[in-house]
Parts: sequence; structure tokens; C-alpha cells
Amino acid sequence: MKRAKSIHIEQYAKFIEELCAERKRLGLSQDEVAQALGRTQSEVSKIETCEQRLDVWEFKQLLDFYRIRENAKLNQLVKEFFGLNDK
Repeated sequence: MKRAKSIHIEQYAKFIEELCAERKRLGLSQDEVAQALGRTQSEVSKIETCEQRLDVWEFKQLLDFYRIRENAKLNQLVKEFFGLNDK
């Protein structure tokens, strides 16, 4: 049985959509994010449209760039995605 790629899983797509919304909320362009990740604007666009996967190192860089330590909304989003909410 063939397994679906993670970029086609609804939970992943929703998470990427929310990261994209957070980029926009922070007033950042795809080009600014691309420079921070060492990628091209086109590659960031492909990540945001789930055509290309965001790897774990880029994810860490993105969280740092979005200042997760000071960004309560992003912090909560990540906790929810990874199931780390206090229960």
C-alpha cells in the first residue's frame, strides 16, 4: 500500500497555511523569508502552496525568524500542531 506524502496530508497543509498567514501578519514578504532561509522566493512560494516540503532545519530557521520566543500566536500554533498543549 502506497503512503501519501506528508505535503498531501490535510494537517500539514493547514499548518503551512497558518505559517503563511503568520508571515503576512508579520508584514514579511516571501523574498524576506527566502533570504532568511537561504532559499529563493520561488521555493518559499512552493513551500507555502505545499508543492515543496519544509524541512526540519528550515522550520527551525523560520521559527527563529518569526521570533517564536516573543510570538505567542506562533508559539501556540506550533504547540497545537505537535500536540504539546498543556492538558
